[in-house]
Amino acid sequence: MAEIKTIICPNLISKHVTPSIKWYQTDRTIVICIQLVDVSDYYLRVEDDNLQFSTNANDKEYYLILYLFGGVIAEKTMHKNVGREIKIYLIKALKWFPWLRLIKSKEKAPFISYNSDHIEDVQIRPTYDIDRFQRYKHENKIDYILPDGMSSDDESDDEDMDFLSESEVEYTHETHNEINGKRKMYSQQFRSL
Repeated sequence: MAEIKTIICPNLISKHVTPSIKWYQTDRTIVICIQLVDVSDYYLRVEDDNLQFSTNANDKEYYLILYLFGGVIAEKTMHKNVGREIKIYLIKALKWFPWLRLIKSKEKAPFISYNSDHIEDVQIRPTYDIDRFQRYKHENKIDYILPDGMSSDDESDDEDMDFLSESEVEYTHETHNEINGKRKMYSQQFRSL
């Protein structure tokens, strides 16, 4: 029988350290702050869906790859070294679309945190005011509003019908509204072709 030998592999140890980062967002931008002090030179590459960063500082090699939650416009990326951190400004591809997190992965990354200095209060929209239309009519002294489908040309037809009896006028209005309804329906069907 062949003898089975067990080989013990050493633990993998990375030569690179992942820097801690803080981030926040506005309607149009994502701001990433890499928390490194006294960095003189660094490498940064931004693509539409990822960010790569590396540098040597304090006798350590730092390396970071982020697969971003949403798309960015890579050509408009700006960055600056502030001394205590490196700020990267990414322009969102979809403006006003809030990112739920910085990276695609749903797992918690211990080196990423949201910058609590930039948490904004959410304004709740007031509920819809049902009486707003009635107040508008009263404030602007509007007594009546024409129903949908009637125009000012239709009013002249009403003046011509003054000689008709009340029942004939009701019948004529119903017929008129039916015709306008069918006209709208046919025009919608024609547009969909």
